[in-house]
Amino acid sequence: PTRQAFEVVQWVAAQGAEQGWDGKRLTIGGQSAGGALAAAVARQALELGGPALALQVLHYPALDLATPIRKKRSSIPRPALRPWMGDVFDSAYVPNKAERAHRFVSPANPADSANLTGIAPAVVISPEQDVLHLEAKHYAERLQRHGALVAYHEIPNVDHAYDLRDQALARSVYTLMAQHIERAIAHPAAPRQDTSCA
Repeated sequence: PTRQAFEVVQWVAAQGAEQGWDGKRLTIGGQSAGGALAAAVARQALELGGPALALQVLHYPALDLATPIRKKRSSIPRPALRPWMGDVFDSAYVPNKAERAHRFVSPANPADSANLTGIAPAVVISPEQDVLHLEAKHYAERLQRHGALVAYHEIPNVDHAYDLRDQALARSVYTLMAQHIERAIAHPAAPRQDTSCA
């Protein structure tokens, strides 16, 4: 799926003039597995020389499938992502366990230590109680080391998929994402370091 997602972005970038959009002002993003795909697209764009991406928005992304979900911890006793869910989701996303350590699948795993300088600027948003929280945080720290972190927002006292249960908070965080996207498209520039919380 990571290659297919990248090919879609390549097509969007190349077809702008013909289709009536600006293929040079692209942002990508997603949440959970969608965040994983967005990160993979950004990595492929870096390694293959484009297309240029103004921003990647990673919203409670799954960024380390090399580490089984049973080894991931939450600050609450019964987090939203139960171990059986992780087994199902990981198997659906990457059926071959040997491929789960691939850099496009697990960029937050310590085994991936490549230089990410030049990757698309990133906004990473992570709920504090999510079992995926630490991998999102570690990846944000990695992006920051390589000058690619625009902002890291940690959302306190909520879990994975909080936006399906808390409409007001969801509206607030989605507004924040939209603001980051608007700035990135209007003023493409070097990323601004910001580690504030939503």
